[in-house]
Amino acid sequence: LSGDFGELSADLDWHEANFMEKGTYVNLGLQMAASILQSSPTDGRRRAVYIITDGQLQDQSYLEDAKAKLDTVGAEVFGIVVRRFTSHTKVDTDAEEALKPVTSAPHSAHFVN
Repeated sequence: LSGDFGELSADLDWHEANFMEKGTYVNLGLQMAASILQSSPTDGRRRAVYIITDGQLQDQSYLEDAKAKLDTVGAEVFGIVVRRFTSHTKVDTDAEEALKPVTSAPHSAHFVN
């Protein structure tokens, strides 16, 4: 994100106008991140990918391949589940269980809820 208010506002407007369906899909984004990282220079910087979700991942069955590609390019994958309430719900627990296998090891250092 650029941090430019006008750009962020326009992006939010676009996403609201082009809403396709409810659910959290991350596979294509992870594939794209792996592709971008693969073609970026390796100059000693750490490579990190952050997945932020508020619900169950709808494309969980495709994530093993995406995780393997991210591992190949040396990316550390962090997972964050944003809870709607102060206590855990089944939606939160399901999201955590789906996201943890995609995060880098050790999961305790790469996962927040």
